[in-house]
Amino acid sequence: MYKTTKALDKIQTSMDSIEPGSFRYEILNCAKTFKSSWLELGQHLVAVYKDKMYKEWDYLTFEAYCSKEIGIRKETGLKLLKSYYFLEQEEPQFVKKEYLESANSPHLPSYEAVNTLRQVKTNKDLGIADYEKMKRHVFEEGKADKDVKDVYKAMMKSVRDEKSPEEDHELRRLKHLSRVIGSLTSIKKEIRISKFLPDDILEELGRIITKIEVEIK
Repeated sequence: MYKTTKALDKIQTSMDSIEPGSFRYEILNCAKTFKSSWLELGQHLVAVYKDKMYKEWDYLTFEAYCSKEIGIRKETGLKLLKSYYFLEQEEPQFVKKEYLESANSPHLPSYEAVNTLRQVKTNKDLGIADYEKMKRHVFEEGKADKDVKDVYKAMMKSVRDEKSPEEDHELRRLKHLSRVIGSLTSIKKEIRISKFLPDDILEELGRIITKIEVEIK
């Protein structure tokens, strides 16, 4: 997602009203060129998310901060956040400055490719061999985002082909219900923070979430 001139102008306007050299200013500066330096922006976003700095800057949620201040979609913000955090936890050598600046350092893959690698790592249906294969595609071969995603789809198709129809249906059911719980939990949090709805609705929402959790178990 390349930024439009309007989006860049909005970022620059924000920068003009923020103290140069401050952490908030530095994030905006990274956001202007994040396609070429997404790693640095991702690192900053992890700090913003962990310490809830966005609240100090008058944003209720991390997603709102990403959208309104640095001009990226909330989905992009979350991918940047998760991709950097994944590298930091699972493949820390790729985020070390001395490694990135070394002559033997490969070209840093996009955050989209790293996010797909993260999905392979966290997918319970895939194993170490799948992860190592995808890691070679991402870091050594430098495959394009589309090719990386195609490999992931092929891996998942192979897994589905090995499952019985009943197992596949149950797996899809559990994943769907897990997404529903995640969405309802986020809505519940938003309602609690905004206080725009009465407490009895919060309680009812909590009961619905509990009932769905029982279905999963």
